[in-house]
Amino acid sequence: MTGDLKTGHLIGAKPKVQFVAQLVGSTVASFLTVGLFVLFTKASPCILYPPEDGQCAYGAPSVSAWAAVATAVTAPKLPIPPSSGYTAIGLSILAAICVVAKHLWIPRKYWHWVPNWNAIGLGFVVPQTFYAVAMGFGSIMYYVWEIKNPAQFDMYGFPLAAGLLAGEGLGGVVQALLTVAGVGGDGISEYIFVPLGLGLL
Repeated sequence: MTGDLKTGHLIGAKPKVQFVAQLVGSTVASFLTVGLFVLFTKASPCILYPPEDGQCAYGAPSVSAWAAVATAVTAPKLPIPPSSGYTAIGLSILAAICVVAKHLWIPRKYWHWVPNWNAIGLGFVVPQTFYAVAMGFGSIMYYVWEIKNPAQFDMYGFPLAAGLLAGEGLGGVVQALLTVAGVGGDGISEYIFVPLGLGLL
């Protein structure tokens, strides 16, 4: 939520307007998410009953990651090797040092070379490698775009990224609807919404 408020501040939205928007969004989402959960569990029962191989068409990678964290911190005996804890502590210290160094010693023109530890951490939270690959590819594409045509990037860059993110989610909902209707399980929905995607997989 803090990140959302910061984003709104950067684009000039007033805190009161953001609060009202989040209040309305939370109210609507509390009902909408229940319906979407029922829809996805009907389209892919493995969400509730994960198979042994871990393959699930509509899995919840971030949920499983945080479930593992909850298990780790509540178990009477630590279920992870000590080296994992040492690594986490070391990365936390390194991230804090980067933030301090960025604002105290690194000139602003070099800030884009400082690692974004939020993005790096997100890559650890979601276990599927294609998320990290997509983030890397998108970052490189946007970096080149910003250098080649800064004005065009300022106008279309963030709306395009937001549209791609929202489009993936909406596409998943439509695909789940087709699966429940009996026309999505054999790949028909993939051909409808991602006509070139199957050739890239």
